[in-house]
Amino acid sequence: VQSARRRILASGLVVLLLVAVSIQPTESFAPISSVSPRGRRTTTTKTTTTTSSLNLFDPTSCDIASTTFVLAETEAWVQPLATVLDPFLNLFSFFMLCRVVLSWYPTTNVTELPWAAVVWPTEPLLRAIRSTIPPAFGVDITPIVWLGFFTFVHEIMLGQQGLLTMKIKYGI
Repeated sequence: VQSARRRILASGLVVLLLVAVSIQPTESFAPISSVSPRGRRTTTTKTTTTTSSLNLFDPTSCDIASTTFVLAETEAWVQPLATVLDPFLNLFSFFMLCRVVLSWYPTTNVTELPWAAVVWPTEPLLRAIRSTIPPAFGVDITPIVWLGFFTFVHEIMLGQQGLLTMKIKYGI
């Protein structure tokens, strides 16, 4: 019975990992950037525009000109912060989701290696708020609180209309 529970738990965590890895970001940051003499980062993107009507039967009837537009001039710290913050928040959100699943199996030995990799970075965060947030109906809900926090911060900072995303795109 114990080994069956371990296999079920391991397969559930593998499925969560595969889902987390398969999720692609909905948009990427501007592909071309350079640093100006004042220390500001200039972000550009290439777009194509059609200058004549398109004839599907004649491939030479379409003139496509490639142009470059300057989207925004942002500080040099914005892109590296977004590059570091995005995987950090995603990784800790995934770890907290794993802790939620681990809480369903209280007899799991969390000192063994696959589970210790999830427990070790998350336990200090959970321990910090366990005294203020009591268990609900006998279930420890602190991983859910941290999962919500990490998801909220990710959306506010790096979502489609996040602060860092807007700073990179429009220099706001």
